Amino acid sequence: MKVRLSVLIFVLLAGISLRAGTLGYAYCGTYGSYVLMYKSNDQLEELGHLRCGEKVDVISRWLEYVQVRTGDGRIGWVHYSGISNSPAGTSNNFGMTDSSAPPATSVPALTNTNVMKMHVMHLGADVIVAKIRTSPCDFDTTRGALEKLKAAGLFDKVILAMVQAPSASAPRSESKHPDFIDVKVPRFTSIEVELSANISSDAALDGMIVPLKVAQDVVINGVTVFTKGSEAHASVSTLKQPGFLNRPPGEITWTMDYVTAVTGDHVNAMFLSKEAATNPMSRVMGAPGPTWEFRKSKPVSVTAGQRFNVVIHDDAVLKVPSTQLPGAASPASAQLDPMAVQPSAKP
Repeated sequence: MKVRLSVLIFVLLAGISLRAGTLGYAYCGTYGSYVLMYKSNDQLEELGHLRCGEKVDVISRWLEYVQVRTGDGRIGWVHYSGISNSPAGTSNNFGMTDSSAPPATSVPALTNTNVMKMHVMHLGADVIVAKIRTSPCDFDTTRGALEKLKAAGLFDKVILAMVQAPSASAPRSESKHPDFIDVKVPRFTSIEVELSANISSDAALDGMIVPLKVAQDVVINGVTVFTKGSEAHASVSTLKQPGFLNRPPGEITWTMDYVTAVTGDHVNAMFLSKEAATNPMSRVMGAPGPTWEFRKSKPVSVTAGQRFNVVIHDDAVLKVPSTQLPGAASPASAQLDPMAVQPSAKP
């Protein structure tokens, strides 16, 4: 009896495990900007984020979750709908893609349900508003529908964007501008960010996300490309515990990941002051992020609100909606010297 039970357990485990070494890709879906990765498949404690299209190694599968290994060696669990077997992200069910299905020929209009799904996914208000502004919309903005959205905890600025969005079925008025303009954000464009939460070396983990937000609007040729309050992410890149008798002392270092643009794009950035940006070697070697030393029983704590200077890592081109142009005379393509780009003045 014991032998039969052991064989049955082995067969069940084999049936729900994927072949080690299988490649997969993070699939964000239509409205997502990243895929959540968890430390385990039972408590669902967040481990980090996967970038859309990021390649991973699939290790195993248990029920609705897939265990993956990232390129930097992190191992975690992802819901199976967040892993695709195609780098283009055409599938949201790993190994269940219907290749015979015809491709979509048009973009469906956003509805109240779509917006609530983005809200439940914990996407920021700026990201949802950017998606509304760049998509065809067919919202129900009757009094009863708006009351339901408010009761569900939807951000006021998102509700306002839904009310102001033109209907997908309404005739479009003639515009003197294209629907989008290409705005070039040059390498080493300076951005000031501030810490969104307290970070202590006691609670820090290697690879842990450091939440930041943009401290001031960044404007290029009259076009706001990074808005105050937009999400930014850094991560703990070095975490060394103190040695014997605190020799050497412990060390914690951050590395900047990205800043969210007005379009919802995650633009790669790095910690680097404007002064260091003028150094030719910094353009080649980059610059280390902020580092703190700590000792046993004397952890270091970085308080929320502390500000840091970061710069764009590489040239980036954003497709900004023409509705955000400051006036009719705005150019179709905006470019500036990175040292000339400054955040807007504080009110």
